[in-house]
Amino acid sequence: MTKYTDENFNEFDNAHPEIYEGFKRFALKAMAVRKHYSSRAVFHALRWETIIDSGGEFKINNNWSPFYARKFMKESPSHEGFFRSRVQTHARGDE
Repeated sequence: MTKYTDENFNEFDNAHPEIYEGFKRFALKAMAVRKHYSSRAVFHALRWETIIDSGGEFKINNNWSPFYARKFMKESPSHEGFFRSRVQTHARGDE
């Protein structure tokens, strides 16, 4: 079972930089019309585009969405609060 930790996220993110680029693109589109939005909705839009454009299947676990949201807001402090986030108390996947 995959554990969704900061360390594992960094490994995943480094291996798949295209995901964050797409995440940023859709997040910025959402920011043009919304004060707040869901990082999972951004993932769904990214999946839709990938499936339609490539004709393939795009697999990314929703559990990564809060990590991408935190990265996006940390990278651009002016976007702080666009995605609502919770304090991470434990790594998902832990028993």
